[in-house]
Amino acid sequence: MNIMVTGASGFVGYDLIKLLLKYNHKIFAIYRSNNTLTKKLLHKNLMWKKMDLKDQIYFKKKIDIIIHCAATHSFSKKKSVTDYINSNIISLNNLIDLARRLKTKMIINFSTVSIYGQINTKRLDEKYTPVKQDLLGLTKHIAENIFSIQSINFINLRLPGIMCSRRNNSRPWLQTLINKIKNNKNVYVHNTNNYFNNVIDTKEIVRLILRIIKKRRKIRGTFNLSASKPQKLKKIIHIIKSKYQSKSKVIN
Repeated sequence: MNIMVTGASGFVGYDLIKLLLKYNHKIFAIYRSNNTLTKKLLHKNLMWKKMDLKDQIYFKKKIDIIIHCAATHSFSKKKSVTDYINSNIISLNNLIDLARRLKTKMIINFSTVSIYGQINTKRLDEKYTPVKQDLLGLTKHIAENIFSIQSINFINLRLPGIMCSRRNNSRPWLQTLINKIKNNKNVYVHNTNNYFNNVIDTKEIVRLILRIIKKRRKIRGTFNLSASKPQKLKKIIHIIKSKYQSKSKVIN
């Protein structure tokens, strides 16, 4: 199957590519900025393509599935209002046009739980009404609504913090915590008796993508995706400390 992955030079996109290549898929990796990974990650089924998605996309090879994980967010180097609009809205419109021309079977769009804004509930579902969205949440929400009026098959995945494999990654919050514990640094946390599941990792996301591919039937809609079984934060910290035999002190 031919799969296009946008945001291929980012932490998430890079992980997705490495994992999907193990299943003998042909991957077209789309990146915007200068990218040293094009020389580090080489594979017979991988083609790197530099492209700015805010411009009309000229691409003629067959694409079965588009995985759209390129985005502007608070950690981006460029994050003006224009950057948010170009990356999170206009780019998606251009991908929809491409998918229509190439008769692509599905677009899997990486959205975010930030579309909910300020969350004032312990159990979050897709029907929760957004409150005070930031630029990321607002632009991603607009992108989701664009899909709802399209005939093309799509899935919006509203994702929490995503754990990746690259060691220099400092987000999400849990990754920062792990990095400190690995280096025997003291960590300060709040409400260690609270339950926590606001996280997902790239391996789990790929497992879901592969399941979607295998079903070969129309799936359309918007879904929250996170760890299914909440754990107390202090238990998670204990597991991490034990794994790395860390001497970190945890200060509540």
